[in-house]
Parts: sequence; C-alpha cells; structure tokens
Amino acid sequence: HAGTDTAKMYVGGQATAQVTAGVSHENTVTEGSLSQYAIPADTLVSGSTVRFWAAGVVEDNNSTDTLTIAVRLGTSTTVTSNTAVFSTTAVDSADGDIYCLHGIIQIRNAGTRGTAVAMISYQDPDVAGTAPKWNYKDPFAVDTTSKLYLDISGDWSVADPDNEANSEMFVVDIVNPAT
Repeated sequence: HAGTDTAKMYVGGQATAQVTAGVSHENTVTEGSLSQYAIPADTLVSGSTVRFWAAGVVEDNNSTDTLTIAVRLGTSTTVTSNTAVFSTTAVDSADGDIYCLHGIIQIRNAGTRGTAVAMISYQDPDVAGTAPKWNYKDPFAVDTTSKLYLDISGDWSVADPDNEANSEMFVVDIVNPAT
C-alpha cells in the first residue's frame, strides 16, 4: 500500500482457481458457459474489483465455423440473461487455436442499483501469439446484494460435432477496499 494514506487495505485474494479443464462447448449454436464463478451476495462493495484470467483452446473445428467468447456478469443462472461485459470477434477458428482474457471489473456503487465498469485485455479465439487487444465496458447495472455469476461463455456459429472449445484456465481474485 503506497502513498501517505494511513488507511488499512483489505486484500481479499484468490476467490477461485479452476484446476481441471472446464466445460467443453460443442455441437451447438446456443451460448453456454465454459467456466463460472458465483460471487456470494453482499461480497462486493463500492471500490471492489473482480480480477479474472481465462484461457481455452479450440479442440476441434469444422470448416470455416466461427467461435465467439464472452464475459457475462449477473444474477441469473441462465448465462445469456446476464450482462455481456465483453465479447470477442467471431473468428474462423482452427484446431489448436486459443482464446485468452485478462480483465478487471470495478464496482462503482454497491447495492440493488449498483454500477460497475470493466477493462479487458483479450485475444480473439485465433492462433497462439495473435496480438492482444483492449476493450472498455461503459457503466452497467449490477446488484451486489444478490449472488452474482461471472461466466466465460462460448458460442459457435454452426452446430457441428466437430466444433469443440474448452476452458483450460479460469482464475478469479476479489479485492475489497479498506472500510
């Protein structure tokens, strides 16, 4: 904790780390969760940050079908009902392509009518070594008094048994400010 401020800093730390491969998303055009973490109700306060890292691999791909990866946050157990914090470009993925995400969601206001902003560095689901890009999410609604689901989801453009993507890494840290 740098500077002249004498306030104590509360560091929450690692909330979850996926230690085995996540869910395989295959043969569907319905967006589905690749990895998920449920943030307990009333965990986040004004100034809290949710920091996450995620990576996965295209295990198999049919022809020129595209894959889109998204980050969603909300109170619903139905992935697509939650706020799309970010989505990659729909990319013609090939076997062995990867996606990588590194993001931070900052709670601006807590409560039933809370707000948050987000910044994400990402690689579209493409060949390893593709240059990362940055994205910013304008303020969006978040109810911190309810359980929140943070999802990394996938969506194929065509349902085919050869379209398979898997989550290989998902780490979430939650840091709350001094109170």
